[in-house]
Amino acid sequence: MGRKRELDDLIAAFGRRVQEDHPNPARIGCPGGAALTELLAKPGALESALVLEHVRLCAACLDDLKNLRLARNNLL
Repeated sequence: MGRKRELDDLIAAFGRRVQEDHPNPARIGCPGGAALTELLAKPGALESALVLEHVRLCAACLDDLKNLRLARNNLL
């Protein structure tokens, strides 16, 4: 199994776990689309670290982040 496949499997497993453990359908504490877009643009920024901390515990934001990344990658 190649490294990319292993990484893809790990990311998928993480996503499944967040979906199961932290669905957050009421979107409590979500930072919003602008903050997620900023996370994609400046992943190393301090503010991004706080948003990323939320995303790892919020399936709704994780889904939004995935969709933003897909949209960005389709535009490249």
